[in-house]
Amino acid sequence: MRWWTGRSLRTRIFVAFSVLIVAVLLATLGLTQLIVGRDAGRTLSRELRTTGQVFESLLRERATRLQTNSTLLASDFALKRVFATHFDPASYDSETLASAGLSYRQRIGVQLVWMTDETGKVLAASPGEERVGQPLADFAPLKQALANQAAATAVVEVDNELFQMVAVPVLGPDVIGFLMLGQAIDDRVASRLKEDTHSDVTFLTDSTVFASSWPTNDRAHPYSTATLTASLAEIRQHNPRLLTIGGERYLSLAIPVDAHLEQPLYVLIQGSYDRALVPLHTLQWRIAVIGTIALAGALLCGILLAGGITGPVRLLVNAMHEIPRGNLRHRIQIDRDDEIGFLSRSFNEMADGLEEREHIKDTFGRFVSRDVAEAVLSGQVPLAGERREVSILFQDIRGFTALSEKLDPVALLRLLNQFFTEVVAAVEAEGGVVKQFTGDGVMALFGAPQSRTDHTERAVRAALGIVSRLTQLNVLLQKEGLAPLLIGIGIHTGDVVAGLIGPDERIEYGVVGEPVNLASRIEALTKELTATILVSKEIAGRLGPQFVLGRTALLPVKGKSRPVEVVEVLTQQ
Repeated sequence: MRWWTGRSLRTRIFVAFSVLIVAVLLATLGLTQLIVGRDAGRTLSRELRTTGQVFESLLRERATRLQTNSTLLASDFALKRVFATHFDPASYDSETLASAGLSYRQRIGVQLVWMTDETGKVLAASPGEERVGQPLADFAPLKQALANQAAATAVVEVDNELFQMVAVPVLGPDVIGFLMLGQAIDDRVASRLKEDTHSDVTFLTDSTVFASSWPTNDRAHPYSTATLTASLAEIRQHNPRLLTIGGERYLSLAIPVDAHLEQPLYVLIQGSYDRALVPLHTLQWRIAVIGTIALAGALLCGILLAGGITGPVRLLVNAMHEIPRGNLRHRIQIDRDDEIGFLSRSFNEMADGLEEREHIKDTFGRFVSRDVAEAVLSGQVPLAGERREVSILFQDIRGFTALSEKLDPVALLRLLNQFFTEVVAAVEAEGGVVKQFTGDGVMALFGAPQSRTDHTERAVRAALGIVSRLTQLNVLLQKEGLAPLLIGIGIHTGDVVAGLIGPDERIEYGVVGEPVNLASRIEALTKELTATILVSKEIAGRLGPQFVLGRTALLPVKGKSRPVEVVEVLTQQ
């Protein structure tokens, strides 16, 4: 087995796949004869149904395009003005209306353009000038448009030809007439479907063939009038159905079309079943040849492959499962010189790196926010800093000086740690970062180093979260005989420069800018207004209706020549 373990992994995988292919080929050889006909029928049936779906999609696309074009034309002021002349026989100009219809037909590529008055009487028709004066109130889709005073579409028969037509009212502002556009469903449509789907398509009723992709000289043979009704009946009963036409078998599918005709309209989709079997028979012959040649070396390769790859790969897989579980100390021992040996050594080196990185991240995370640590370690913080919009939250404990005089340092530190634990949890729950602890308060950032589009609302929700957590903490403090804590929170947003600040020997992540100073000043104003949460008007203007706001005040701020407008935040619904 030594010679085998010295071979490259690629060679052994190639052999393994060869064995698998041979096995599949041998199995396929015995089953092909049984399933070839069924598979061909299913494939052809899917192709026929796909053709039907393409046709339905084509009808919807044409209807949308016709309705769009007709709506645009009906809104044309010049057309409305010409339409309106029929109310005044002295100024009515039928030739101008007919000329407009011909122009529209040529410009937008439709085959029919009819114009009627508000009752459905034809004013102009292109082509078909003989229809002028005829009433079309019972003609779909004009009948629906008259009834609903809105656009309507339908598939109809015009002079023994199929058309997809749309009728839209012309408003001035009341209905002054109707504009009808039509596109033919003819041999070109059927031929286009055949080019796209490789299936023959025919549009027909029980007695009439309107259009087909079959050559003209072939239509009488497969669809003679004598056999048409019986064929459609058979297809509708067993859809799709295999029919023999001129000695060749065709799988035929009849799909009903929503049309306004005297007889139901169908699109008959057909594909040659015999031609579909040709490549499959060729494939069967090739399978037999390839399977016979490959069978000679199949068994030996299977035995060697099972012993040479399964065991080491299983060890690697098990080791990979240990890493997501957090077991970064797991290592594997595979003493081999091939690719699997190289992979095992690479895995061990990866585990060493992950363990070391996790150790650095945990150590780093004790002194800075974990988000900041990850951003710095991953290189997401530019050395030169970056300008970005953030929301800054400042929080302070009121009466902290008096509290520190009453408590011994150990108890005071324990109280602060309890309080800051709740503050940090509330900030990080909203994706914020506690930038620094300021004795009895914190400064928190939202939108840096991780960019957040909704950083303003996150900052306010974090402030409300701090207040909510403080309420629960105060209950515990009162049980211990301590006075409840009171806090003030100020929030502001604006553009700052964020990056690493300090000398190379000791740097920290921070933000610099006037919004930082103003956020701190707003927090100081909470004492003056006896408010818990105050935000700047920039923050308040971005809050959604779920936030309940309180008082608004315009107060002077140290370092600002003009007063600053602040808004009190009460709660969130």
